[in-house]
Amino acid sequence: MISLATSQRAVNQYRQKNYYTFSVSVPAQYRDAIKAAATQRGVSVSRLVCDLLGRELGLDLALDGVFPGGKKAEDR
Repeated sequence: MISLATSQRAVNQYRQKNYYTFSVSVPAQYRDAIKAAATQRGVSVSRLVCDLLGRELGLDLALDGVFPGGKKAEDR
């Protein structure tokens, strides 16, 4: 049986190797507007940021590989 700590360590190592994680700071006055924009689209704030970056840079940042307007692997 694999312990929870071992499996969490494996998840953390996978994420560190395969994902670029960063933090964004914006003035607190925009918090509600950003959250409302994400809610209106039915996504999290993180997903909203990825979608906007993906559109701006022409990247497929969707975790499920389905990003409307993004470049698919075969198009790159």
